[in-house]
Amino acid sequence: MKPAASCGGVSRGRDMKLHLLPSITLLPPPHETVDDAQIIEDWARGLDWVKWLLGSVRARTEVLMVEETAWDEFADGVLRETLGPALKSAWQAALAGDLAGLIAADERLSAQLPPELAQRSIQAGAVLLKSTRHARYQAVLGRLREAVGQGNCTGHIAVVWAAVGHFFQLSLTNVIAEYLHLEWEIATRDLEHREKPTGRHSIAGLTSQVMRGTQAEETLSVVARR
Repeated sequence: MKPAASCGGVSRGRDMKLHLLPSITLLPPPHETVDDAQIIEDWARGLDWVKWLLGSVRARTEVLMVEETAWDEFADGVLRETLGPALKSAWQAALAGDLAGLIAADERLSAQLPPELAQRSIQAGAVLLKSTRHARYQAVLGRLREAVGQGNCTGHIAVVWAAVGHFFQLSLTNVIAEYLHLEWEIATRDLEHREKPTGRHSIAGLTSQVMRGTQAEETLSVVARR
């Protein structure tokens, strides 16, 4: 008969298992009086590990939504009208565990994006789904993956990324900002000089606008009229 394990052995075994568990750093909510741009930049500096999640898309995507010199056009067009609302609705659906909501957001993208952009978006979404397929306990992300595999959903990158981001406990703000970083890095990686945009078309500025939605647009209109 084997001797019973000692309490010390059990404790050491438990400590070893705990040591192997992955950890995710959750950022505290910012103080309400802090400038929006500063909040987003601070969050971005604390989320360098997210680049690993999107690394496969970055490596395997030649062009996404933005051409080399068309950042302003992207910001005032497809981001504001299509991608921004899609990221928001998809993340909210993922938060609620709502597969139907994710599929609905995906269908709207298919209807609203020009064919070439839609194809790029779907290809990038497929890359991200493939690179995260081994994650455990995927909940609604796993159901989205099944829906894409069964042909019930096309799997646009904005929808897939929102589901992946929520799975990894990213806030909506982080999901939007990191998507914009992805677009910028893909669009400018072959340029010798790539100064990041500033002001309302900076990543922080655009993230804030997407978060605020129509409220931000109304505010900007009032400021412009003054």
